[in-house]
Amino acid sequence: MKNKENRSPLAIKFMGFLFVILLASSCIPNEKIVYMQNKEDEEALSNDQLIALSRVDYKLQPNDILLINFYSRELGEVEKYYPIFARPDNLLRMGNQNGGGNNGNGNNNNDPYMTGYNVDRDGKIEINSLGKVNAAGLTTTELKKQIEDLIRPDISDIGVSVKLSGIPFTIYGEVNNPGPQLVRQYDLNLLEAIARAGDLTINANRNHVLIMRQYPDGVKIHEVDVTGRKFIESELFFIQPDDLIYVAPLKIRELGTGETALQTFATIVSVISGTVLVISVLSNN
Repeated sequence: MKNKENRSPLAIKFMGFLFVILLASSCIPNEKIVYMQNKEDEEALSNDQLIALSRVDYKLQPNDILLINFYSRELGEVEKYYPIFARPDNLLRMGNQNGGGNNGNGNNNNDPYMTGYNVDRDGKIEINSLGKVNAAGLTTTELKKQIEDLIRPDISDIGVSVKLSGIPFTIYGEVNNPGPQLVRQYDLNLLEAIARAGDLTINANRNHVLIMRQYPDGVKIHEVDVTGRKFIESELFFIQPDDLIYVAPLKIRELGTGETALQTFATIVSVISGTVLVISVLSNN
Protein backbone atom coordinates (compact mmCIF):
# COMPACT_ATOMS: atom_id res chain seq x y z
CA MET A 1 0.00 0.00 0.00
CA LYS A 2 2.80 2.35 0.92
CA ASN A 3 4.56 1.56 -2.34
CA LYS A 4 1.47 2.60 -4.34
CA GLU A 5 1.11 5.85 -2.36
CA ASN A 6 4.71 6.71 -3.14
CA ARG A 7 4.12 6.15 -6.83
CA SER A 8 1.17 8.59 -7.08
CA PRO A 9 3.11 11.83 -6.48
CA LEU A 10 5.77 10.62 -8.90
CA ALA A 11 3.14 9.91 -11.54
CA ILE A 12 1.56 13.35 -11.09
CA LYS A 13 4.96 15.05 -11.38
CA PHE A 14 5.79 13.04 -14.46
CA MET A 15 2.48 13.94 -16.14
CA GLY A 16 2.92 17.61 -15.30
CA PHE A 17 6.44 17.57 -16.73
CA LEU A 18 5.22 15.79 -19.87
CA PHE A 19 2.40 18.32 -20.30
CA VAL A 20 4.78 21.28 -20.09
CA ILE A 21 7.26 19.74 -22.54
CA LEU A 22 4.58 18.88 -25.10
CA LEU A 23 2.90 22.27 -24.79
CA ALA A 24 6.14 24.18 -25.18
CA SER A 25 7.34 22.14 -28.14
CA SER A 26 4.06 22.10 -30.04
CA CYS A 27 3.21 25.81 -30.11
CA ILE A 28 4.01 27.80 -33.26
CA PRO A 29 4.50 31.46 -32.28
CA ASN A 30 3.10 34.19 -34.51
CA GLU A 31 6.65 35.38 -35.23
CA LYS A 32 7.13 32.26 -37.34
CA ILE A 33 3.88 32.73 -39.29
CA VAL A 34 3.34 36.45 -39.89
CA TYR A 35 4.80 37.88 -43.11
CA MET A 36 6.81 41.09 -43.52
CA GLN A 37 7.64 41.90 -39.90
CA ASN A 38 10.06 44.74 -39.30
CA LYS A 39 12.28 42.55 -37.15
CA GLU A 40 15.17 44.98 -36.85
CA ASP A 41 12.86 47.99 -36.32
CA GLU A 42 14.63 49.75 -39.18
CA GLU A 43 13.22 53.19 -39.91
CA ALA A 44 13.74 52.64 -43.65
CA LEU A 45 11.52 49.54 -43.51
CA SER A 46 8.82 50.91 -41.23
CA ASN A 47 5.24 51.36 -42.36
CA ASP A 48 4.53 54.14 -44.89
CA GLN A 49 8.21 54.41 -45.84
CA LEU A 50 9.15 54.16 -49.52
CA ILE A 51 11.28 51.04 -50.04
CA ALA A 52 13.57 51.04 -53.09
CA LEU A 53 13.30 47.89 -55.21
CA SER A 54 16.29 46.11 -56.75
CA ARG A 55 15.05 45.33 -60.25
CA VAL A 56 17.43 43.34 -62.42
CA ASP A 57 17.00 43.08 -66.17
CA TYR A 58 16.55 39.39 -66.90
CA LYS A 59 19.13 37.87 -69.24
CA LEU A 60 17.65 35.43 -71.72
CA GLN A 61 18.60 31.77 -71.36
CA PRO A 62 18.07 28.52 -73.27
CA ASN A 63 14.46 27.23 -73.21
CA ASP A 64 12.98 30.71 -72.88
CA ILE A 65 10.05 31.29 -75.23
CA LEU A 66 9.80 34.76 -76.77
CA LEU A 67 7.01 36.65 -78.46
CA ILE A 68 8.43 38.74 -81.29
CA ASN A 69 6.48 41.09 -83.54
CA PHE A 70 7.64 43.18 -86.49
CA TYR A 71 6.23 46.57 -87.49
CA SER A 72 6.52 48.78 -90.56
CA ARG A 73 4.37 51.11 -92.64
CA GLU A 74 4.55 48.43 -95.33
CA LEU A 75 2.97 45.41 -93.63
CA GLY A 76 3.83 43.11 -96.52
CA GLU A 77 7.53 43.79 -96.01
CA VAL A 78 7.67 42.35 -92.50
CA GLU A 79 5.57 39.22 -93.11
CA LYS A 80 8.56 37.28 -94.35
CA TYR A 81 10.17 37.42 -90.90
CA TYR A 82 7.31 35.47 -89.30
CA PRO A 83 7.05 31.68 -89.55
CA ILE A 84 4.49 30.85 -92.25
CA PHE A 85 1.89 29.50 -89.80
CA ALA A 86 2.39 32.49 -87.49
CA ARG A 87 1.97 35.26 -90.05
CA PRO A 88 -0.80 37.68 -89.06
CA ASP A 89 -3.02 36.91 -92.07
CA ASN A 90 -2.70 33.16 -91.55
CA LEU A 91 -3.45 33.41 -87.84
CA LEU A 92 -6.55 35.46 -88.57
CA ARG A 93 -7.69 33.02 -91.24
CA MET A 94 -7.12 30.00 -89.01
CA GLY A 95 -8.89 31.74 -86.14
CA ASN A 96 -11.97 32.38 -88.27
CA GLN A 97 -12.02 28.77 -89.45
CA ASN A 98 -11.78 27.44 -85.90
CA GLY A 99 -14.34 29.78 -84.36
CA GLY A 100 -12.13 32.48 -82.90
CA GLY A 101 -8.83 30.64 -82.71
CA ASN A 102 -9.81 27.66 -80.60
CA ASN A 103 -10.84 24.53 -82.43
CA GLY A 104 -12.86 21.59 -81.20
CA ASN A 105 -9.75 19.81 -79.99
CA GLY A 106 -8.85 22.70 -77.67
CA ASN A 107 -5.78 23.69 -79.75
CA ASN A 108 -5.08 27.41 -79.51
CA ASN A 109 -3.38 28.95 -82.55
CA ASN A 110 -2.07 31.77 -80.36
CA ASP A 111 -0.30 29.41 -77.97
CA PRO A 112 3.22 30.88 -77.46
CA TYR A 113 4.64 27.36 -77.48
CA MET A 114 3.48 27.07 -81.09
CA THR A 115 3.96 30.63 -82.35
CA GLY A 116 6.78 31.88 -80.11
CA TYR A 117 10.53 31.80 -80.68
CA ASN A 118 12.37 29.24 -78.56
CA VAL A 119 15.90 29.98 -77.34
CA ASP A 120 17.73 26.77 -78.20
CA ARG A 121 20.47 25.08 -76.16
CA ASP A 122 23.08 27.11 -78.04
CA GLY A 123 21.39 30.33 -76.95
CA LYS A 124 20.03 31.20 -80.40
CA ILE A 125 16.62 31.84 -81.92
CA GLU A 126 15.77 31.23 -85.57
CA ILE A 127 13.96 34.02 -87.40
CA ASN A 128 12.58 33.44 -90.86
CA SER A 129 14.67 35.25 -93.54
CA LEU A 130 17.32 36.13 -90.94
CA GLY A 131 18.47 32.72 -89.76
CA LYS A 132 20.04 32.12 -86.37
CA VAL A 133 20.29 35.11 -84.05
CA ASN A 134 22.13 35.15 -80.71
CA ALA A 135 19.74 35.68 -77.80
CA ALA A 136 21.17 34.12 -74.63
CA GLY A 137 22.80 36.62 -72.30
CA LEU A 138 20.84 39.54 -73.73
CA THR A 139 17.91 41.40 -72.25
CA THR A 140 14.73 41.63 -74.31
CA THR A 141 15.61 45.30 -75.01
CA GLU A 142 19.08 44.37 -76.26
CA LEU A 143 17.68 41.59 -78.47
CA LYS A 144 15.07 43.98 -79.90
CA LYS A 145 17.79 46.44 -80.93
CA GLN A 146 19.93 43.67 -82.40
CA ILE A 147 17.08 42.38 -84.59
CA GLU A 148 16.17 45.89 -85.72
CA ASP A 149 19.80 46.52 -86.73
CA LEU A 150 19.80 43.31 -88.78
CA ILE A 151 16.59 44.20 -90.63
CA ARG A 152 17.08 47.96 -91.06
CA PRO A 153 19.18 47.69 -94.25
CA ASP A 154 16.08 46.20 -95.94
CA ILE A 155 13.33 48.07 -94.06
CA SER A 156 14.34 51.53 -92.86
CA ASP A 157 11.36 52.08 -90.55
CA ILE A 158 11.44 48.64 -88.96
CA GLY A 159 10.16 48.30 -85.42
CA VAL A 160 10.46 45.14 -83.32
CA SER A 161 8.91 44.18 -80.01
CA VAL A 162 10.39 41.36 -77.93
CA LYS A 163 8.93 40.03 -74.70
CA LEU A 164 8.86 36.82 -72.72
CA SER A 165 5.80 34.64 -73.20
CA GLY A 166 5.33 34.69 -69.43
CA ILE A 167 7.05 33.85 -66.15
CA PRO A 168 7.10 30.09 -65.54
CA PHE A 169 8.07 28.88 -62.07
CA THR A 170 7.54 25.85 -59.84
CA ILE A 171 6.71 25.97 -56.14
CA TYR A 172 6.43 22.94 -53.84
CA GLY A 173 6.85 21.78 -50.27
CA GLU A 174 4.68 23.30 -47.52
CA VAL A 175 2.28 25.11 -49.86
CA ASN A 176 -1.43 24.47 -50.32
CA ASN A 177 -1.31 24.11 -54.13
CA PRO A 178 2.16 22.93 -55.20
CA GLY A 179 3.17 22.57 -58.82
CA PRO A 180 4.25 24.51 -61.91
CA GLN A 181 2.79 27.94 -62.64
CA LEU A 182 2.83 30.22 -65.66
CA VAL A 183 2.06 33.89 -65.09
CA ARG A 184 1.54 36.11 -68.12
CA GLN A 185 2.79 39.44 -66.79
CA TYR A 186 6.01 41.42 -66.92
CA ASP A 187 7.15 40.86 -63.36
CA LEU A 188 6.13 38.81 -60.35
CA ASN A 189 7.32 39.03 -56.77
CA LEU A 190 7.85 36.19 -54.30
CA LEU A 191 4.79 37.02 -52.19
CA GLU A 192 2.60 36.96 -55.30
CA ALA A 193 4.07 33.59 -56.25
CA ILE A 194 3.24 32.23 -52.79
CA ALA A 195 -0.30 33.60 -53.03
CA ARG A 196 -0.78 31.90 -56.41
CA ALA A 197 0.13 28.61 -54.72
CA GLY A 198 -2.68 29.07 -52.20
CA ASP A 199 -0.36 30.44 -49.48
CA LEU A 200 1.99 28.46 -47.24
CA THR A 201 0.72 25.90 -44.75
CA ILE A 202 0.80 26.61 -41.02
CA ASN A 203 3.80 24.22 -40.73
CA ALA A 204 5.86 26.01 -43.39
CA ASN A 205 9.30 27.29 -42.43
CA ARG A 206 8.86 30.87 -43.58
CA ASN A 207 12.30 31.84 -42.29
CA HIS A 208 14.08 29.61 -44.80
CA VAL A 209 12.33 29.68 -48.19
CA LEU A 210 14.71 28.29 -50.83
CA ILE A 211 14.89 29.60 -54.40
CA MET A 212 16.90 27.69 -56.99
CA ARG A 213 17.71 30.13 -59.79
CA GLN A 214 19.34 29.50 -63.15
CA TYR A 215 22.39 31.46 -64.27
CA PRO A 216 24.41 31.20 -67.51
CA ASP A 217 27.00 28.92 -65.86
CA GLY A 218 24.70 26.87 -63.64
CA VAL A 219 22.30 27.31 -60.76
CA LYS A 220 22.44 28.94 -57.34
CA ILE A 221 20.28 28.21 -54.30
CA HIS A 222 19.24 31.29 -52.35
CA GLU A 223 17.53 31.48 -48.96
CA VAL A 224 14.84 34.06 -48.14
CA ASP A 225 13.11 34.95 -44.86
CA VAL A 226 9.59 36.07 -45.80
CA THR A 227 8.67 36.79 -42.18
CA GLY A 228 10.93 39.86 -42.37
CA ARG A 229 11.13 42.86 -44.70
CA LYS A 230 14.80 42.88 -45.68
CA PHE A 231 14.20 40.62 -48.68
CA ILE A 232 12.00 43.30 -50.28
CA GLU A 233 15.17 45.32 -50.91
CA SER A 234 17.00 42.38 -52.50
CA GLU A 235 17.01 41.01 -56.04
CA LEU A 236 15.27 37.90 -54.73
CA PHE A 237 12.05 39.84 -54.18
CA PHE A 238 11.24 39.29 -57.86
CA ILE A 239 10.73 35.87 -59.41
CA GLN A 240 12.63 35.03 -62.59
CA PRO A 241 11.60 32.54 -65.30
CA ASP A 242 12.15 28.90 -64.32
CA ASP A 243 12.73 29.65 -60.63
CA LEU A 244 12.23 26.61 -58.40
CA ILE A 245 10.83 27.53 -54.97
CA TYR A 246 10.93 25.04 -52.09
CA VAL A 247 9.38 25.60 -48.67
CA ALA A 248 10.55 23.16 -45.98
CA PRO A 249 8.45 22.22 -42.93
CA LEU A 250 9.11 23.42 -39.41
CA LYS A 251 10.70 20.94 -36.99
CA ILE A 252 7.43 20.83 -35.09
CA ARG A 253 5.95 18.71 -37.86
CA GLU A 254 8.12 15.82 -36.68
CA LEU A 255 6.13 15.75 -33.42
CA GLY A 256 2.87 15.13 -35.26
CA THR A 257 0.94 17.71 -33.24
CA GLY A 258 -2.07 19.58 -34.58
CA GLU A 259 -2.02 22.63 -36.79
CA THR A 260 -4.30 24.67 -34.49
CA ALA A 261 -4.26 25.27 -30.73
CA LEU A 262 -7.34 23.06 -30.29
CA GLN A 263 -5.78 20.20 -32.26
CA THR A 264 -2.54 20.56 -30.30
CA PHE A 265 -4.41 20.52 -26.98
CA ALA A 266 -6.35 17.42 -28.06
CA THR A 267 -3.08 15.69 -28.97
CA ILE A 268 -1.52 16.52 -25.60
CA VAL A 269 -4.58 15.31 -23.72
CA SER A 270 -4.47 12.04 -25.67
CA VAL A 271 -0.79 11.52 -24.86
CA ILE A 272 -1.29 12.26 -21.16
CA SER A 273 -4.39 10.03 -20.98
CA GLY A 274 -2.40 7.16 -22.44
CA THR A 275 0.44 7.81 -20.02
CA VAL A 276 -1.95 7.86 -17.05
CA LEU A 277 -3.44 4.57 -18.18
CA VAL A 278 -0.02 2.93 -18.42
CA ILE A 279 1.02 4.24 -14.99
CA SER A 280 -2.25 3.07 -13.44
CA VAL A 281 -1.79 -0.42 -14.83
CA LEU A 282 1.80 -0.56 -13.55
CA SER A 283 0.78 0.80 -10.14
CA ASN A 284 -1.89 -1.86 -9.66
CA ASN A 285 0.54 -4.67 -10.40
